[in-house]
Amino acid sequence: MPVLHKGIEALAHALLDQEFRAVDEFGSFVTFGRAGDPLKIHVGPDGSFAAFKGDDELVAEGENPDDLYRVLVSKTVISRSRSVGHARRRQMAR
Repeated sequence: MPVLHKGIEALAHALLDQEFRAVDEFGSFVTFGRAGDPLKIHVGPDGSFAAFKGDDELVAEGENPDDLYRVLVSKTVISRSRSVGHARRRQMAR
């Protein structure tokens, strides 16, 4: 379990540094948002994440703070190949 805790903790610190705040929590998943920004970051306990626009359109996914940095700074789409599995986990978490 400590490995999982480190994953979400690392992303949470990175998001807090960028003025994101936890806006929703369900189970071990946390959603972060930032005032005036339609982007929401859904973070899993292992540190994986999915980024969604205000209309819940998936715009990026990643596995670690480096992937998150690319999303926040360059708006690069990291991977769509996992979108089905990650989206399914997200729906199950709700």
